[in-house]
Amino acid sequence: MEADEPLMADEIPVGHAPIWAAVTPDGQRVYVTNFGSSSVSVIDTATRTVITTIGVTSGPWGIAISPDGLRAYVACFGNSTVAVINTASNTITATVTGLNRPLGLAVTPDGARVYVASQGGSRVDVISAATYTVTDSVPVGTGPRNVAITPDGAEVYVTLEGAGAVQVINTAAHTVTATLTGLTFPRGVTASSDGQRVYVTEYGGDRLDVIDTATHTVATTITGLSIPFGVALSHAVPLAYVTCNGDDSVIVIDLVTNKIIDTVAGFHAPAWLAITPDELDVYVVNNGNETVSVLRAPAGAHPNVGPISGGTPTTIIAEGLGNTTAVRFGRTPAASFTVVNDNEIQAVSPRLFTEVNINVAAGQRGPRTVGRFYYLQDSVLTRISPTSGPLSGGTTLTVTGRGLITTTSVNYGSVAVTPSSVYDGKVTVTVPPAQTPGPVPVTVTTRSNAYGRATYTYVGPPGISSVTPASGSTAGGDPVLIDGTELSFTTSVTIGGSPAAFGVISNTRIAVVTPPAAAPGPADVVVTTTGGTSTAPGAFVYT
Repeated sequence: MEADEPLMADEIPVGHAPIWAAVTPDGQRVYVTNFGSSSVSVIDTATRTVITTIGVTSGPWGIAISPDGLRAYVACFGNSTVAVINTASNTITATVTGLNRPLGLAVTPDGARVYVASQGGSRVDVISAATYTVTDSVPVGTGPRNVAITPDGAEVYVTLEGAGAVQVINTAAHTVTATLTGLTFPRGVTASSDGQRVYVTEYGGDRLDVIDTATHTVATTITGLSIPFGVALSHAVPLAYVTCNGDDSVIVIDLVTNKIIDTVAGFHAPAWLAITPDELDVYVVNNGNETVSVLRAPAGAHPNVGPISGGTPTTIIAEGLGNTTAVRFGRTPAASFTVVNDNEIQAVSPRLFTEVNINVAAGQRGPRTVGRFYYLQDSVLTRISPTSGPLSGGTTLTVTGRGLITTTSVNYGSVAVTPSSVYDGKVTVTVPPAQTPGPVPVTVTTRSNAYGRATYTYVGPPGISSVTPASGSTAGGDPVLIDGTELSFTTSVTIGGSPAAFGVISNTRIAVVTPPAAAPGPADVVVTTTGGTSTAPGAFVYT
């Protein structure tokens, strides 16, 4: 077995036609819905055996665990209900009615609500976790399939197979705020831990879409997947696991480079999948042979690149690491290492300058290779554009430099933002909002290093307090002073709708030369800055 291949354990038999899996927050149990046998299998992750089977009626599909781990919500497609399971007793304690052929569902981060894709009603139903009743319904497009909630609980993303779209629901108003079209049978959906990305499988398009939650647009598309079904994310090591029905595989994608790094074969019509909280095991539901496979995280180092100066923390995944006495990068000892358990070591890279094997030694055993580590030249940021913008953010900023291909975030002060596109010489990113105007340092964090000597200035909205003199000839050419606030980043001035030549004197004053006017009378004075626009109606009178 190669060092970087994932490890797959034996298959665990479950019920008939299994579909979905969900892991409890403590990682001790995995709940699996069996659509064909109208039951839920409960797997003990320590023994990897089914410890009990819970009967539900009928046709269970999606399942979600509450954040406190005390309840499991099961979407029962057959009788349009949601069953509520007490996870301590593994018994059904409530049944929620009023849905219409429910499929996927998700619980809000505070545990207060459950959002359910009611396929039969072309809507997303909202269940109160306090009363176990449907309290609201949001009409959506045709064929809602699955839902995902952002970590802040502000938005719900729903895949619409019938409409070939993804819609975004605002959870405060329960209205659809965005629709992304042009997808082919979108099915699986999940959100990143920072809420900046949502990942959607296109079952009919053979690809994984990466949605930017700030702009509600598809930022990246990863192709080459064979009928992808479910998607799950690990976060400490940024990976996506995608089940593919077309070739009975699970694809592993590096979310920094958005590249496929592994294709694991040997599954049987894999449906949904769930990752344990320690992110070392992935439970994959095999609809084809009525089992659940346990996939280990890919062996090797994560991340496996860093600067030549060393100091990169990396997680080493492999079997039999419990008695490790030495970790070496090539022939050089790791700067430090800690054995976490038999399958994981936390190590820090030493100073080196080339690609090397990572070797571990235990007791009297000779060293063995468990992965590779690549040393990169330090990344360099040369400039950013634009250099200022409004407090509301939303501007697309371009970073240029070199060695940027492994960029993981662009940081505005202490706020880290995931880039929307990454190339070796250029990175684009959406500027986040800020509370107060002023400059912030911009730092680019790559797998090689954190670097940045650029400054981005948040500009408050401008204001106009006076125009002096307040009148002049229709021939134009009169010098005028505009006094106000936040004027340093002025980009244009118009009087009566015509552009005026201007020069910025200070943050509170602009010198302007009036343009000619077609007729006498009052004219609006408009100042536009990178922070916004201010209008003084009729502030200058042409005579």
